Amino acid sequence: MQIKELKKKLKLNSAIQVGVVSHASSGFYLVQIRDGDEVKCLTSWRGQQRVFRSLDEAINELKHHGITRAVLLNHVAKDEPVNRRSVFQEISSTELSLSF
Repeated sequence: MQIKELKKKLKLNSAIQVGVVSHASSGFYLVQIRDGDEVKCLTSWRGQQRVFRSLDEAINELKHHGITRAVLLNHVAKDEPVNRRSVFQEISSTELSLSF
């Protein structure tokens, strides 16, 4: 979903959740749009996922387009794929509300 589509959808439906996704093993961020059960990522005009190099870069892009609320989603890799017992079995991601 491109930023112009996201802006239109947010005007029509304020229940859409915008999230900035980070992964524990990476320094890159994606913007995720959740509309009910449908989950999409912010894309460029070429249809490729927009990848941001910092949280500030992602937030500034959203802010530049008038989006002032998002959720920070920090995904932590689970230990099960490497046959380790997970210490935090029920915690695979955390959410933090952002207002900017």
